[in-house]
Amino acid sequence: MKLMKVISLAIVLFALAGCVHNPGDTMELKRHSRPVKVQSNGQSPADLTEGRHIVPIHKLQNSAYVSLDDITKATGYHGAWLKDGTYGMGEYDATWIFRTGESTVTVASNKVTMPSSAIKDNNHLYIPVSGMQKLFGDVTVFKIETDDVAFFPKPSPDETGVTGSQLNFADAHPMKPAAAAEKMNTNSPLIAFAKKFLGIKYEFGTGLYKQTGTFDCSSFTQYVFKQFNIDLPRLARTQAERGKYIARDNLEAGDLLFFYVPGRFKSNETVGHVGIYMGDGNMIHASPKPKDGVQITPINKAYWKKTFMYAKRYM
Repeated sequence: MKLMKVISLAIVLFALAGCVHNPGDTMELKRHSRPVKVQSNGQSPADLTEGRHIVPIHKLQNSAYVSLDDITKATGYHGAWLKDGTYGMGEYDATWIFRTGESTVTVASNKVTMPSSAIKDNNHLYIPVSGMQKLFGDVTVFKIETDDVAFFPKPSPDETGVTGSQLNFADAHPMKPAAAAEKMNTNSPLIAFAKKFLGIKYEFGTGLYKQTGTFDCSSFTQYVFKQFNIDLPRLARTQAERGKYIARDNLEAGDLLFFYVPGRFKSNETVGHVGIYMGDGNMIHASPKPKDGVQITPINKAYWKKTFMYAKRYM
């Protein structure tokens, strides 16, 4: 009888243990606790966990590497192989230029050296995790963990690039609309020249216009200003370092307007786009949207007011 009681008690305890720890329940719990997959521009998904974008770390040549494609998807920057075989990354132009097998990276007009060279594998370019802080520490917030890199949203999502972000853009010498239009066509040769390229296609990180027949935002401003003996650097970020600061309500045709490109995982204190002020509240610029190519855009709208950083005068 005692033996039977012991056996019965063991069966009951085993059953209770099964209720507490069911392998099927564990698998279901794991399935629901995995990172949520979110699509990025129709491309392969990036991992989003608790508001963070997760980028996996890969072991290559016994070192920790991360894919540039994964970084661009996580942060919202644009990345692509360029026609010269380099890999470009940036907003509306290629601010970062990487080369397969090289440790030196061109960042705007500067050279940054990574601890080891970039590695190409299956058409993806990988960079050493140990070089990320130098390359992206000033424009993104991230934490390097054991198996991945976690990108965090910028600290204050409501901040803007400039105080008084609701102010209108305005001319230094306001005129009636008809007079302003006449000035753009006759008194501003630079604007008249720029308008000749309306409709020319936009291409991220493009080469010389005479070779490619395309522009990105900064190659367009560089090309136009070059015709008037003003040498601008190649990128929007470095063009913004030149010239004289001008208030948004004291603009003249030919001033350059600099904007940041908003995103949860990017700094809004870094220049990402440039256009040429035409007068009368309009800008001519090379952009992939809302149209594709060189276009005229009215800028007294919420998006441009908020993302405006400053204007510069070079003439």
